[in-house]
Amino acid sequence: MKLQRHSNLSVNLGIVGATGLVGREFISLIEERNFPVKNLFLFASDKSIGKKIKFQNKYIRVMPFSEKIFQTIDMAFFSAGTDIDKELVPLAAKQGAVCIDNSSAFRMNKNIPLVVPEINFSSIKESDRIIANPNCSTIQLVLVLDILRKLSPISAVDVSTYQAISGAGRDPLDTFIKESKTNDHKNPPKFYDNVIQSIGSINKNGYCEEEMKIVNETKKIMKEHKLKISPTTMRVPASNVHTESVSVALKHFVPTNKIIKAFEKNANNVLLVDEIKSSNASGSNITFVSRLRRDLNDRKRILFIITADNLRVGAALNGIRIAERLLNLKKQKHCRLNHSA
Repeated sequence: MKLQRHSNLSVNLGIVGATGLVGREFISLIEERNFPVKNLFLFASDKSIGKKIKFQNKYIRVMPFSEKIFQTIDMAFFSAGTDIDKELVPLAAKQGAVCIDNSSAFRMNKNIPLVVPEINFSSIKESDRIIANPNCSTIQLVLVLDILRKLSPISAVDVSTYQAISGAGRDPLDTFIKESKTNDHKNPPKFYDNVIQSIGSINKNGYCEEEMKIVNETKKIMKEHKLKISPTTMRVPASNVHTESVSVALKHFVPTNKIIKAFEKNANNVLLVDEIKSSNASGSNITFVSRLRRDLNDRKRILFIITADNLRVGAALNGIRIAERLLNLKKQKHCRLNHSA
């Protein structure tokens, strides 16, 4: 990773897709977490060029993507969509920028790390210039599975997701909000008051695109390639926050009090609660686990609900945590070099 030679190791940072829902969340979190930015470069599609976005009490003008500008950018977050990111990320990486991509463009590329930093940050090599950010529903799931597998190997996972409209992007969210304010009986709502029973195209095996993302990404992140995962994904009429109903079969019986203690001691920003309202998770950096209980017919199987802000925990926050850890490594190396000098 090329960093400018400043004493505090601040970075020239780019955000591609800056005016989208996840792009805006990146900007908010960068400011909220005091990420060390020297210069911030914002990029978006043609319709957004020239817009100004407030950051640290000043306004930054959105510009068109330029490969040459990335010669001066150390690190960049990409969230412009799979087709666009597939084209632009390699161009930026070629200029030496470390690119953290939020789309599905590179996730299953065997040469590109797919990272949830609390679980597999070590899979990133120093030479890597492209790092894939997992799917929103995958991130909140693996954060919990990683805690459980330390108590017992996992035999199987059944997961049903209830995913908010914001996970589909700004246009569907705007449509949902518009539909919620009208009472047009001639045009049935597409999102409001409607449950969409699949997300993405249906594959030949009968599973939709979102379901196969959960299967394939979970196995890659956890390096559990034989793990049995049975997913069902649905889009529900909520603006934000994804909820998952999960059943996990452990290979060994683990007492409930031991499971509770594992959640209490975890370092994954996962919090076990009795119940949670979706509104409590919105805007939070916490992954909430609730309704913990045993299967009525199998004492090795436990059931629970996972709730998390899909734009934060499931997207921007994960990318920023990757960037923070990369920067910490560089700071440590910088300190060692100064000490040896």
